[in-house]
Amino acid sequence: MTERKKFSTGQDFEELKKRGEFYLDKTPQIHNFLEQCGKHNFISRPRRFGKSLMLSVLKNIFLGRKELFEGLYIHDKLKFKKFPVLHLSFAGFSAENDLQEYIRNKGRIFIDDEIVKLREFDYFDIGEVLEETSQRAGQPVVVLVDEYDKPILAHLKNTQKAEEIRKYFQAFYAPIKDSDPYIQFFMLTGLTKLMKMSIFSELNNLDDLSFAGRHTDLIGYTQKEVENNFSKEITAIARKQNKENWQIMQHMKEEYNGFNFGGEKLYNPWDINNFIKNEEFGNYWSDTVIPSAISNYVKSNAIDVQTIIDRERTNSLVVSEMTLRVHNLEQLRPEVLFFNAGYFTIRNKDEKNHYFLKFPNNETEQVMLEYFLSLSSEGQYDLDAWKQVSQKIVSGIFDQDRDLIQQGIKELIYNNCADIPYDWHSKNPEGWLKSMVGVAIRMNSIYYIGENQNIIGRTDLHIPKDDTVYILELKVDDKAINAITQIEEKYEASYQKSFARIVKIGINWEKTVKNVDVVIK
Repeated sequence: MTERKKFSTGQDFEELKKRGEFYLDKTPQIHNFLEQCGKHNFISRPRRFGKSLMLSVLKNIFLGRKELFEGLYIHDKLKFKKFPVLHLSFAGFSAENDLQEYIRNKGRIFIDDEIVKLREFDYFDIGEVLEETSQRAGQPVVVLVDEYDKPILAHLKNTQKAEEIRKYFQAFYAPIKDSDPYIQFFMLTGLTKLMKMSIFSELNNLDDLSFAGRHTDLIGYTQKEVENNFSKEITAIARKQNKENWQIMQHMKEEYNGFNFGGEKLYNPWDINNFIKNEEFGNYWSDTVIPSAISNYVKSNAIDVQTIIDRERTNSLVVSEMTLRVHNLEQLRPEVLFFNAGYFTIRNKDEKNHYFLKFPNNETEQVMLEYFLSLSSEGQYDLDAWKQVSQKIVSGIFDQDRDLIQQGIKELIYNNCADIPYDWHSKNPEGWLKSMVGVAIRMNSIYYIGENQNIIGRTDLHIPKDDTVYILELKVDDKAINAITQIEEKYEASYQKSFARIVKIGINWEKTVKNVDVVIK
């Protein structure tokens, strides 16, 4: 019988090791990073990706606690020289906290086997603290700051307050530049690049590792790491579900893999750890909830989430490198926020440093679709009903069942979308219908492409499946046969080289008589 791994919900490496809990050995990457890195470093990653645990590992390395690393790659690779460590984590910060008091209470210095809080110093100047600590220890200080942007994100709804916090941080960190002789190593993590450059403008040599190919797997699980560390558990899960190992692994990839930061695609550790522990698939990382800071920002700024989702499928969701480095919250684009939070990842990058974004996996896509439904219906939606209507529409498409498609779309319009405000479909009914049908199809984890462009036009939706492509053209108060004619005249030829079989589906919604007509050819 496979011995069950114990997984920690905490991020303290020392406690994890003392309790005998599982740690996937990332010290090969950490060792490589420490061998190559400069003094000042920064990395952004989505929540629950392992940023805090990585900083905890670094803290224990620099505190010289070699005994904790027995059995790990790095144990015999380093001398584990001891340094004082200043550790400051904003992970527990909320909008109700007083920022200065939070720093004074949560900022801790580990020195001479003691822990000294920042509030115990006679002055509140990080430069003075570093100088005094270094002189006392006879060694420069290691500075580790976790989730530096949490106080800003907590106030996204109030940009004036967020700007006050940015200015406070700018002054708080400013002495670091002149404290270089007292610093051995500086590591900063965050959810986003928000305001990084403006807060740390004095640290012009801050090395951003966020999309650096050589260190992208510093945090997160690679495919090889998952296979090497969980093969026995995957076998047991496959046996329990009466499936083959490769089927479980493929499902894991579809649900949890796909995070791309410029190197190998990664899994979120939180998902994998919980999947292995519970032996069943679930939305562990997302918990089906968009973080309140992001949700508040979307609502207060009336962000059009529907358009963002549509642009993802048409491969037109693009941000530049400069767009990611927000200096002013007034210029923040919502897709940048969703990207940094982990709901989008890099599809590809062009020669002009433009990043084309996509959903990393099924889990994140499902959460965004449900979030869109929640926003558009003011929280009044039935997820099971959406999945049922999705099954009808998808089955109708693949089975070429005209009646089932017709029934599914009528239910979609008049039942599922009944609570959506009227002006959503009165301003652009065809665009609204296409979006709703697209959301329904994607509820079934079906990959489709929207608005596929050619020289004379673009299709509404098409679904590639093996050697067949299903082309959907949607009309409102027109005729379904006209949609078929449009496919044949404008789009069909562009698919003939790539697919052996082309299924054309014309759909017309007659709003005035509340009817849906479907033609399949």
